[in-house]
Amino acid sequence: MKYIMTDNPKEQDVDIVLNNLIKYNISHIEEKEVKPLAIFVNDENENKIGGIIAETHGNWLEISSLWVDEKVRYKKIGSKLLKNVEAEAIIRGCKYSFLDTFSFQARDFYLKLGYKEVFTLENYPITSKRHYFIKQLIKSR
Repeated sequence: MKYIMTDNPKEQDVDIVLNNLIKYNISHIEEKEVKPLAIFVNDENENKIGGIIAETHGNWLEISSLWVDEKVRYKKIGSKLLKNVEAEAIIRGCKYSFLDTFSFQARDFYLKLGYKEVFTLENYPITSKRHYFIKQLIKSR
């Protein structure tokens, strides 16, 4: 065997690793369909002033990005985006939501909207923290 370390991997080498991992994972996961989900907010001039990027997979909504332009923050745009993406995820059959945020971003925002912090990476990447959250979208009966 030969181990090769590089800080400039070839795209085809990365694809081999990712595609084989995906193939293996899919063979062990019940729900194979991952569906993208995004909501954008435009101002009166059709400029993007906010958006949320996510995907749904089985019981889970995974939010990868939520952004609101600094000029329009604190006007409930972020809350509306989050509530709307959660509502669509419920329609798609999701019961839970997952996301992460940095300590300099929106930790308190997510806590206020019902997310529970389940894990924190300290000193990430050097002095910040990375917070991981989940939320139960559909309450058990």
